[in-house]
Amino acid sequence: MDLHVTWHKPVELRESSADDLIYEIDLDRVPEKAGVYVFIRKFGRNQNPLYVGKAKNLKSRVRTHLNSVKMMKGIQKEAIGSRAVVFGVFVPKPGQQVEKCISLIERALIRHFLSDGHNLLNSSVRLKSSCSL
Repeated sequence: MDLHVTWHKPVELRESSADDLIYEIDLDRVPEKAGVYVFIRKFGRNQNPLYVGKAKNLKSRVRTHLNSVKMMKGIQKEAIGSRAVVFGVFVPKPGQQVEKCISLIERALIRHFLSDGHNLLNSSVRLKSSCSL
């Protein structure tokens, strides 16, 4: 199975000046395409994943997360370091079903990070999926 994801540079999360938000980001840097995303904690050269997700529209989904106090509090309470989000845009080949494939990619990333010993905020996600080619 050949799945292609184009990864973008991390977009920094900044402490928000708005009373109802914990973090904010430059949403103009977030693609409005289907793909996967990883909230990360950066310190030095290290980058630790905190949360892995998928979306039909990455910009819309990240905007929703920024408004989730529970999610942002989880990211905020992690150890020292700056916070960012990394986006991977899924590039489908003919016949690939986007929703099924991004679910497969998301679960593969979760499995990978968990097997490397990372504690993810969404580690209880069911890890079964299939991708029709």
